[in-house]
Amino acid sequence: MTAIESAFERARVRQPRIALVGQGDGLIEQAGELLSARGLGRVTIVGPGGSDPVSDRRLPAVANVLRERWPERVRDGIHALDLAANPLLFAAGLTAAGEVDICLGGTAVPTDALEEAARWLTGKQRATQGRGHMAYVATVDGRLLTVAMPDSAGPLDARGIAQVAVTAATHRQRAVGETPWVGFLVAPPSQDASHADAELALAEFRAIAPGIQATVEWDWSSDPADEGRYRSRPNVLIFPDPVAAHLALLLLREAAGLQAWGPMFPSDRWVLAGVARGQAEDVMTAAALAAAGLAGS
Repeated sequence: MTAIESAFERARVRQPRIALVGQGDGLIEQAGELLSARGLGRVTIVGPGGSDPVSDRRLPAVANVLRERWPERVRDGIHALDLAANPLLFAAGLTAAGEVDICLGGTAVPTDALEEAARWLTGKQRATQGRGHMAYVATVDGRLLTVAMPDSAGPLDARGIAQVAVTAATHRQRAVGETPWVGFLVAPPSQDASHADAELALAEFRAIAPGIQATVEWDWSSDPADEGRYRSRPNVLIFPDPVAAHLALLLLREAAGLQAWGPMFPSDRWVLAGVARGQAEDVMTAAALAAAGLAGS
């Protein structure tokens, strides 16, 4: 059984409540049909192709949830209703209220909009939690790598980077069923001083998650005795900044032809996710991976 198949089985057992954000081109509707046909969860579509938040009886309740989560960003009750009428924020509000487990935006939802929605979901802890996201990348031999990075709101200190790593490693262990090995990626020490920052993040990580193996990595050469390049190497790769991670994912997708699913903003109870590009099958796979990593999956 491949890692993807394992995640599908976990999602099928959990039967998550999935809210897909419609985009009017038929992609999300096709993905919803695939999820239902594969028995991977209970699907609703919010926005084009699904329910209209403006006419949904839950709009006032969702507006109140958003106002409670981030009162500094809401001017008054009318503004809260306007915010809740946005399909992505409406689905995120349902997630915050506990009515949805997976909130997933399609290819029309940019990463910065997902980051903003994640801050609404995280609530008052947004300054110290939810400051990063992750993606899964399929290797040529059917396994999955987890790639994680800070968000674009600004640099994180060592503890913040460590928390991003813990979240990614925890989600991976649940989703794939493999023991995580976290690698904090840096340039060689002879090139810049990022190695020292990574060592600080590693120390913070070991204090938070002493049972998870973690190392600082700058040399990806393999032992010829290894069966594959990453078999005896980290399977959770932590990039020091979002630009480096974005470029790496772009190269993996476009130059190497590998599949990637994300970004994902996970917590124990919910996952906010997106699909940067792809077809309905990619939306389905992203939803299944997100659901498989929830607590209790």
